[in-house]
Amino acid sequence: KAYIMIDDKIKTNVGQAIASKLTNPMAEPYKGEDFEKVAIHYYKALNYIGLDQPEEALVEAKRINIKLTQLNDKYSSNKNKYSKDAFAEIVQGILYEKVGDINNAFIAYRNAVDIYQSDSGQYLNVSIPLQLKKDVLRTAKELGFKYEYSTYKTKFEMEDFQIPTKPESEAIVFWENGLGPVKDQVKITASATDGAFLGTYDDDNGNIVIPIPAGVNLGINAIAIPKYVKRAPYYQNASLVVDGQNEIPFELSEDYYSIAKQCLRDRMMREVIDICVRFGAKKTVSKGLSLLANHFLGSTAETVTKWGADAAGAITEKADTRNWQSLPATISYIRVPLHEGENDFTIKKYSNGIASTDTIHLSYKNGIQIINYFDINEAVHFVSNRKYSESVPKKIATESKKASKKNTMLLTSN
Repeated sequence: KAYIMIDDKIKTNVGQAIASKLTNPMAEPYKGEDFEKVAIHYYKALNYIGLDQPEEALVEAKRINIKLTQLNDKYSSNKNKYSKDAFAEIVQGILYEKVGDINNAFIAYRNAVDIYQSDSGQYLNVSIPLQLKKDVLRTAKELGFKYEYSTYKTKFEMEDFQIPTKPESEAIVFWENGLGPVKDQVKITASATDGAFLGTYDDDNGNIVIPIPAGVNLGINAIAIPKYVKRAPYYQNASLVVDGQNEIPFELSEDYYSIAKQCLRDRMMREVIDICVRFGAKKTVSKGLSLLANHFLGSTAETVTKWGADAAGAITEKADTRNWQSLPATISYIRVPLHEGENDFTIKKYSNGIASTDTIHLSYKNGIQIINYFDINEAVHFVSNRKYSESVPKKIATESKKASKKNTMLLTSN
């Protein structure tokens, strides 16, 4: 019901809308960032996979890019760069293969490649996985698409690649590593007289400018802007040891920090006017209170009241730092053949060159088995020590600590 609530149930009433303009966006119900809204469909797909309902899982995987398109169509300017999800296309391709639809599997894999290549071979900090290249070539060959097979072989610089014999049984393992980013805030404060002021902050991908028009007496002001902070996973990479000897690396397919940062930046560019409206509303209230004080108590009281109202506005100013904090930092995947009987795989996870291991047990079964292995043990937690400047904020200071509790879980398709 989560995505239904986001679309239909989470409404902002008039009182909440006014409060958000006079105080901060936290006065309104949280509706989620765009990438959070579509992540729901990925986890619904995983649930259907666990229930051995691949057709239903496929519907949810397809909804990811459908929803992204619908969301982006609502914006007249500063549209989201995250308008399509390459990993969603990979999941679709896998599920199409699972139900025996090789033609649509090839189309999904090809779509994923196109998304990566639309941005010089890297989309939101993720390069084209080698496994995806192999799957495009393999399905093209299986369908007899000679032109596509030859074209992609050249494009991928894989002229020597040979299609292996298709196994009767395979396992595809998704590895969710660590915890995704959290929202903090950058608070821009200033004290000035009449004149123009440009509040800016650096989000590591360029500046966002907050214009304060000339003729506005700033007094004491504060503008709070949300910013994502990365929680670095304890493990940097992992691999799967097959038959006790062949070590195959997991390949990165989704980076939620890069997605979150880009989505927030795009939204901030669209909502810069709302930020100015909130600032202007507080200045209007401040001016009104100061005039009342002057009328009843004199000019000295006017000044004191105005500064007091400005200070109160600065205190109530707060960015919306709510977010989905249990999303993984990254998702990687791997594809391995299964042999008859019991299959034992060792997952080797590396942290600063030191490996820790876990084991996956799978029984032979015709077709594709999909496994979701998520690992948030010893994730790096974020602690914020906010530093405020008078115009441009200093870099947020952070501390890290390592959680000791192990937390790994496994979800397999039946």
